[in-house]
Amino acid sequence: MQTEEKHSKCGEYVIIEKLGQGYHAKVKLAEKDGKKVAIKLFKTQHNTAQNIKSLANEINILKQLNHPNLVNLIEFSDALPYKKKNGTIIPRVCIILELAQRGELFQYVASSGRFAPEITRYYFKQLLSAMIYMTNKGICHRDLKLENILLDENFNLKVADFGFAKVMEKPKQKTNLGTPGYTAPEITQNREYNGTQADIFSIGVIVFILHAGSPPFSTATETDPFFKLIIHNKRDEFWNCHIKNRSDIFPQDFKNLINGMLAPNPDERFTLDQCLQHPWTNGAVATPQQIKIEFKKRYARIQAESQASQMKLKAQKQNIIRKPIGKFRSIIIGETEQEDFTETIEKQQLNLENRFLNKGQVIGLPNEILLYLDPNFILCYLLKYCTKFNSEVKKIHNSKYKINFVTNEEIDETIEYSVEFLDCENELIKVNITKNSGDYFQFNQIYKRIKNVLQENYKEYFKEEIQQE
Repeated sequence: MQTEEKHSKCGEYVIIEKLGQGYHAKVKLAEKDGKKVAIKLFKTQHNTAQNIKSLANEINILKQLNHPNLVNLIEFSDALPYKKKNGTIIPRVCIILELAQRGELFQYVASSGRFAPEITRYYFKQLLSAMIYMTNKGICHRDLKLENILLDENFNLKVADFGFAKVMEKPKQKTNLGTPGYTAPEITQNREYNGTQADIFSIGVIVFILHAGSPPFSTATETDPFFKLIIHNKRDEFWNCHIKNRSDIFPQDFKNLINGMLAPNPDERFTLDQCLQHPWTNGAVATPQQIKIEFKKRYARIQAESQASQMKLKAQKQNIIRKPIGKFRSIIIGETEQEDFTETIEKQQLNLENRFLNKGQVIGLPNEILLYLDPNFILCYLLKYCTKFNSEVKKIHNSKYKINFVTNEEIDETIEYSVEFLDCENELIKVNITKNSGDYFQFNQIYKRIKNVLQENYKEYFKEEIQQE
């Protein structure tokens, strides 16, 4: 009998996990000889003549490009052997690309707000460098947006997704494409357009969002109230609408830059060189070291939000499919609508993956609490509310579900104790509380407080509270 392998393989690359998915392709994280890459695997059912033509255009573009601020092509194959875990091998069309492992720039703005001017300039200059390079090659991108701006391991900018890119053999293009909110007005009006001028408009939107933390308008059309002000040259009104209580974030030179980049008439729009030479662009710029310090914090926030979100999705799925087990109502929950553990995960630098539960038995000792709750939920919950039982975190074990606590100054004598979660099967978790040092009677009070904190909102998940059916 054939056993399944741990990982699929694509050629010599070992597939680690899925990074994302679009209509035509899936993107997977893969590794070869210790080097991680992104593999774009095209869906076999989408091998239509139009899609093949589009793919051929993307490959042609990528083969012409090599720049530090672009996601560069490593390899392309129209029939790379894809070996599934069960051993089945099928040929797949795929593009192997550099990995931008710090994710989309969009996530950083959405998660932790606008950037300081020095940071916005840092990324603006990198984006201009990439676009000037592409323009000199006669190539336009035509889908510039924050979701297509990625960051590498050192938090440097990488422009991605060249599916709509085009070699500008003619001075004007006709195809209406792009993403609403970033698309230039000449494209939304179905007029012929210059690809580079349209890209500059999109960059203007990107810079505005990085600097302000919100978009300048929803779409570049007459029906949009903000863009309508730009069309009718009511720039002061446009800026007054955005200023509100934050006039200090829009200095005059920044307004001038954005006015030039978002000009409705593409022939009046700033060129890439004008953007590069602009006074605002040449103000103070963050150093690479400052970028690393700032964005490591922002990245930790994103990871915390991601883990908290995964807990919530897992809980929603489990609440739908869980059925009663044995005599007890067995419901495992993760982050409920009442709880948000993002700050807890970020503050404690938690990694909720790859933890394991040691086996345990229900003995009936007074220092154990029996719950039908997800251990990740219990871990985050106790960390979030430990002040309620007069304790501070001393140590969080990396692989086990175990926390070492120490009582704070409100307790007469310092008590050190540990809390470990054990698997008692059938989804029953034992919370085992063990005194390491200190007075027994005061420790017993701590145990009661921990139990009360858990019972405040989740009494129905205690084993002794579960009624027989």
